[in-house]
Amino acid sequence: MKDLDAGTLEDVIAYNKKYYVPNNAVLVVAGDIDVNATKKMVKDYFGPIPKGADVVRNYPGETPITEEIRSKAYDPNIQIPAAVISYRTPGFKERDAYVLDMISTYLSDGRSSKLYKKMVDEQKQALQVGAFNVGQEDYGMYLVFALPVGETDLNTLFTEMEEEIAKVRDEMISENDYQKLQNKFENQFVNSNSSVQGIANSLARNYLLYEDTELINKEIEIYRSVTREEIKEVANKYLKPNQRAIIEYLPEEAAAN
Repeated sequence: MKDLDAGTLEDVIAYNKKYYVPNNAVLVVAGDIDVNATKKMVKDYFGPIPKGADVVRNYPGETPITEEIRSKAYDPNIQIPAAVISYRTPGFKERDAYVLDMISTYLSDGRSSKLYKKMVDEQKQALQVGAFNVGQEDYGMYLVFALPVGETDLNTLFTEMEEEIAKVRDEMISENDYQKLQNKFENQFVNSNSSVQGIANSLARNYLLYEDTELINKEIEIYRSVTREEIKEVANKYLKPNQRAIIEYLPEEAAAN
């Protein structure tokens, strides 16, 4: 918020002129259309908008995390603290990012997932728990978090979350769990492309982020090709204790303690 509050009107205008330009946008028109008439409409509506300067993205390289980092953050707008474990992961174009998506689903998607069933249903330690891979172009970020029930200590949550992550590192998931994962991802793929709007969204995203519209036909095969052995291998590659940041997200008043 400090960065946003420090922004000026001139900063907003400059940002808009830099990024919201035709050469940094993707337009998809989907449906039962007359191609020639649609092209004319696109030209009429968007043709007069001038091209902007080339958008150059120079991502700085970062040194690997080799020792655990511990941090506390305080926020006056929250009442329930959170225990957060984060790891640096590869960009979303890498195959390993797809595997990490599957690990996220295994750990926390649905009531039968490992973290939810253990920490929310059985042990009553967490109000909510989740794991997800935040894919970015240069690096990704893998997050595992939990909100405590009552007086449950955050260190207890950290211990329980690490226990389940360690199981994925040390053991292959069961064949039954693997088949459930495959079914979920196939169902997600079908649902996301079952409408004209969904197909248009997939085409736009795949071209913008991956420069590959054919990914709409290939992505499900990537997930299908991921093996149980590969899931274990990728967890060992990125989700180790010495590669993580431990964050305690606390209410503001706790800062005085």
